[in-house]
Amino acid sequence: MNWKLPNQLTLARIVLAAAFFVVLSLYSQGKNWSPWLLNAALVLYVVAGITDVLDGYLARKMNVVSAFGRIADPLVDKVLVVGAFAMLAGGNFDEVEELASPFEHGLPHWLTGGMVSAVQGWMVVAIIAREFVISAVRGYIESCGTKFPAGPAGKVKMFVQSLAISVVLFQLANLPQASWAILVKIAMVWLAVVATILSGLAYVAKASKVLISHEPRA
Repeated sequence: MNWKLPNQLTLARIVLAAAFFVVLSLYSQGKNWSPWLLNAALVLYVVAGITDVLDGYLARKMNVVSAFGRIADPLVDKVLVVGAFAMLAGGNFDEVEELASPFEHGLPHWLTGGMVSAVQGWMVVAIIAREFVISAVRGYIESCGTKFPAGPAGKVKMFVQSLAISVVLFQLANLPQASWAILVKIAMVWLAVVATILSGLAYVAKASKVLISHEPRA
């Protein structure tokens, strides 16, 4: 095992992800310590994102390539993002009417699904389905001997998803009653879902061209 700095950062991100999920699971609406928990979760998530950027940069600069890095780095990214959305759609983020903002409570139900995080169950399903489909397509194409790296759409999707998660945590912790912050939160969550679906469609369209080119001619 090559335990140079890039792999150490990847390992640190695994620890940060575990801590992030533990902190989010402890959140409970209306408790005095809940804003502190959400801010702590936000810090953990941001630091994990910084380590992701750093380990990629250092791996290229130091020319450090390892099986651990190739497998663990993208896996941790997916677990962190998908896991964050799944937890934000959990029962501890169900809207409690007596604690909810009157403005947010009055919004159409389809916008938030009755979740203070604005993350609904079907959104998590869409995000997970996208990852399964892309992983399956990439695995098949690369098993045929063709490299199929992530494109710009995937990187934009990852950025928008991470920004949405950060906005949700910040708004719930620091601006729970601010109407404008609630609208920004909802807009970012929906934008993340749209970016996820569009990037998946773009990836499948690109993959279909590669698959067609590999089809045996009659």
